[in-house]
Amino acid sequence: MSVTTASLVLVMLMKFVELFPGCSSSILSHYLHPGSGISAELDPMEFSESTACWATVFHLAEAGVDEIQICEVMPIEAPLSGYLVDATGYWDSGSGRIMKVFRVGIHDDREQYFIGGEKFVFLAAGFTDSGEVFLYPEAVLTEDSVPSFVYEHEFLVKRDKFFSLPERFRN
Repeated sequence: MSVTTASLVLVMLMKFVELFPGCSSSILSHYLHPGSGISAELDPMEFSESTACWATVFHLAEAGVDEIQICEVMPIEAPLSGYLVDATGYWDSGSGRIMKVFRVGIHDDREQYFIGGEKFVFLAAGFTDSGEVFLYPEAVLTEDSVPSFVYEHEFLVKRDKFFSLPERFRN
């Protein structure tokens, strides 16, 4: 999907959520992990954590993630206004590594320069058989064997909780 097509689909999805909150809540409930405690109820007048979950499902599905289960939502105010939404699922990043944990940053509608529901970060993590963590996007080593700066990694707050999602939210 091109950026403009994806943006148009996102705007239409957010309008659907606004116009049909009952139907939207019913659909969203299928993507919320039962142990998450996140409400599927949507208020058409407010961009809430449930609305951010809707947008996250859209962005994860667009990336090709299967078996999406939203587990946690964390509101943030700086450097951007929005939500960090954590989920489990399955995704091949293209390198043959299977990613099982995801964090999607979603803009709320409080900043005039961004569309509510627009993604500002996409992180994924997977685990080796020995328990080592690998990330997407990954840092590459510079000439000095120092990992390069990766903007997305700035949003790896509470990383222990993030990496432990599969253990804490088993199906």
